[in-house]
Amino acid sequence: MNQPVGVGVLGVGRMGQFHCQLITDTPGLSLIAASSAAPELTKAVEEKFAIHTYNKHHELLNDPEIQWVVIATTTDKHREWALKSINSGKNIIVEKPVALSAKEAEEIFTLAERAGVRVTVYQSRRWDEDFKLVRKVIKEDLLGEVYRLESRYTDFNPGWAAWGAQGEANPWRLKKKFGGGLLNDWGPHLFDQLFILVDSKVSSVYGKTYKKIWSTEVEDHFWAEVIFESGLSALIEASNNYRVPQARWCLVGTEGTLYIGGGDPADWNSAIIKRSLGGSLEETRIDITQPELSSGFYEAFAAALSGSAQLPVTPDQVLRAMRMMEAVAESDRTGASVAFKS
Repeated sequence: MNQPVGVGVLGVGRMGQFHCQLITDTPGLSLIAASSAAPELTKAVEEKFAIHTYNKHHELLNDPEIQWVVIATTTDKHREWALKSINSGKNIIVEKPVALSAKEAEEIFTLAERAGVRVTVYQSRRWDEDFKLVRKVIKEDLLGEVYRLESRYTDFNPGWAAWGAQGEANPWRLKKKFGGGLLNDWGPHLFDQLFILVDSKVSSVYGKTYKKIWSTEVEDHFWAEVIFESGLSALIEASNNYRVPQARWCLVGTEGTLYIGGGDPADWNSAIIKRSLGGSLEETRIDITQPELSSGFYEAFAAALSGSAQLPVTPDQVLRAMRMMEAVAESDRTGASVAFKS
């Protein structure tokens, strides 16, 4: 029987602790150790998971039992520790966004390939129940020709700023130097999902960002209108400024419409499909209740390691989404549509 793959988690803030739990729960993987400069965090993780911990990240990279390292620091530190992990001969899983720019991300992927090191990125929301339903609806052609797609994260949650192990003591998502802002927070998810759904090249994108309520450094609201060569248009939006949430998903097709309610992910629990059949409307309601964070990534990751399948998220997929995020920022700066080479 094959031995479990040894994994270490570099950075055990709130997201790093989620990684520890998901790795522990996944057959074929073994959580070996974790690291953080904060003793209170390493102590909590050591007690909860009964693993060894390090208070210096480079010590974790020297652990011979660890084959894969999860980079779960703040975004501004992803490139630094990804490159150091590669130089240590470790395979890596990097939290999204993989870096502060597509150029930095490309550097990580290029150096990993040269070093013979494997790399993937944690795009967890590919396995959310709402997204799986959207994929199924499109694949089964339940709406006819889908020509309009809207994908949003809209909420008004004071906890967004303090979503992290340090809470209000360091609301890093509101600070530019840490890679904060909603474009970095939700852009990787929403654009990654969009490109999985739509098999067409992008012709142009027009976007807008706002710094209105939570921060003067980074955006708390952005939207982008994406036009595909196939003729399909898509609205991608993320905001923490909606007192009344908008739809998480709305797909309009020639034969039907799919609607999924929005707000916090815990509220993405029901879907409505209405289709025209024989001159009347048929309505179907579907329960899509889901956990806060899906475990699907690690299940797919473990399956890829034990078989011949490719890793669940590939560099080209990550770079395409990151370049789209940069196109939105460019459109916002110039006030004009941006041609996008996908």
